[in-house]
Amino acid sequence: MVAIKVCEDVFWVGVDDKRDILFEGLWPIPYGVSYNSYIVKGSEKIALIDTVDKFYANEFLSNIEETVKLSEIDYIILNHLEPDHSGALEEVIKKATKAKIVSSQMGINFARSYYGENFETLSVKDGDVLNLGGHTLKFITAPWLHWPETIFTYRRPQEALFSGDAFGTFGALNGNIFDDEIDVRKYESEMKRYFADIVSHYSQFVLKAAEKIKSLPIKILCTTHGPVYRKEPNYPIELYLKWSSGVDERKVLIVYGSMYEHTAEIAEYLEEKLKQKGITVKSFNLCKVHPSFILPELIDSKAILLGSPTYEAATYPPVSNFLEYVRIKNVRPKTFGIFVNYTWGSNIIEQLKNKLNEIGMKVIEPTLFIKGKLTDEDKKKAESLVENVTKIV
Repeated sequence: MVAIKVCEDVFWVGVDDKRDILFEGLWPIPYGVSYNSYIVKGSEKIALIDTVDKFYANEFLSNIEETVKLSEIDYIILNHLEPDHSGALEEVIKKATKAKIVSSQMGINFARSYYGENFETLSVKDGDVLNLGGHTLKFITAPWLHWPETIFTYRRPQEALFSGDAFGTFGALNGNIFDDEIDVRKYESEMKRYFADIVSHYSQFVLKAAEKIKSLPIKILCTTHGPVYRKEPNYPIELYLKWSSGVDERKVLIVYGSMYEHTAEIAEYLEEKLKQKGITVKSFNLCKVHPSFILPELIDSKAILLGSPTYEAATYPPVSNFLEYVRIKNVRPKTFGIFVNYTWGSNIIEQLKNKLNEIGMKVIEPTLFIKGKLTDEDKKKAESLVENVTKIV
């Protein structure tokens, strides 16, 4: 890709990543991801806002050189120090020899731990301003979005907000970087997945950051992942606020693992009965779907039905793994129903109850402990569970 003009004196110099199959080594990215970086040219000073993953350093340097000489850069602003945004710093500072690294003090500390001491720094606090000549950059602390050092950079007079990882999305840009060049609604599921996988643990800080910026006129939103929003700059902000708000939809999530289709048979029966009640149901088999694609649905589901076969007298590993993701992502308290399929003895119901209680979840009765295929008696218990879930939803 090449440098692209965003607005007067601002240029996108980022790259697309279609090489990695897992973001952070965890999250599938079948459509790739962009690493966005920006050059801001004032009449007196030039700033580079964020860098890219070190693997793309050469392409990144080439993009920068299309707009300015690296030796002319005065400031390298690091809104967020995660290596997908700071990794190319070492290569940049070899040529941008007069540039100062600008970040929060914690950000500077992180930069030194990653990249050594061979650069000058400028620590900024909430409300500090940097004058580039004709343009000013105001810094807004936004900790825990999604690291503790994070800042936003707000540029006047064009009223552009450079928001780091906040309001970002998975998905490469493929040369079309603006929201009015693409159908941004097609990105929405990837944005929700990005939010769930990367940011949701810190939802309360999304709300705090939004409170800080609500009085700022924003004409252009420049994130580090995903499109540049110049047509609807508030669109991703509003979605992030919605997903952070703790409001559930009239929706039930069925999540299960199944070795020989018996647990799947129970899941299908529960789904059928819930849909007969007019309830929206999303069902996922953990043996076929990565938790990355399930966590977004968990955000706004009213109740979850969790199913597992026994595996060596314990919870099936894909189910245990899913609950670990739920714990790590600090999912707010939800109501869970449990259904288990077994052939020989197990205390798996108690194992699941204990695990769910440990992570702050409520378990609704009855729990289903079904040996082999569903019997008529099993179906009566399943329908009782459906009735109780329906009351909650």
